Amino acid sequence: MGLFGTVVGMIEIFGSQPTGTATGGNPAELAHGISVALYNTAFGLIVAIPSLIFWRYFRGRVDEYLLTLELSAEHLARHLNHLRK
Repeated sequence: MGLFGTVVGMIEIFGSQPTGTATGGNPAELAHGISVALYNTAFGLIVAIPSLIFWRYFRGRVDEYLLTLELSAEHLARHLNHLRK
């Protein structure tokens, strides 16, 4: 969402610049508009990076539980197969 907001902000900034003038617009105004548009990216990264860290941590725990469950199921299947014979 942060990147989307930045792109939309950039489109608005460059779209609002007057065309056909000799100077091409105010560079300070353009730089300020770009810095404001980049806030979207910064806030998006503030949310995305911790989310990714927590996701990786919890995904690792789920994978660990899944491996334990698979090994236990295999052990149970061998035990039941042994009892059947």
